[in-house]
Amino acid sequence: MWLTGDVQADRSTCLDLLADLEDIATGRKETESWEGNAWAAEISASGVDLQNLWRDQLAAHYPLAETRRIADQYWRLLAAEPGRAAVLARWEERNGREHPYPGL
Repeated sequence: MWLTGDVQADRSTCLDLLADLEDIATGRKETESWEGNAWAAEISASGVDLQNLWRDQLAAHYPLAETRRIADQYWRLLAAEPGRAAVLARWEERNGREHPYPGL
């Protein structure tokens, strides 16, 4: 629900998420916070803690490896649309570095 509700079909946002997950997994970053339309997320080496902004009872924790696997699958779904290389090039230009996630 987090991916479809907040990342939606925005490939640039999905690339942001993949970069944060990779940076945390490799120790380049300790934590990252996200807040979108419906979810707040705290990402750390121990995983992702999600809290729905509208319904307190909707909360979850997912291990980092599982979140990376699912975000990768979601990227592959979004990347199937034309223009994938251009989106990646714009992300890299905007961030001043190569995207850190392997296999894009």
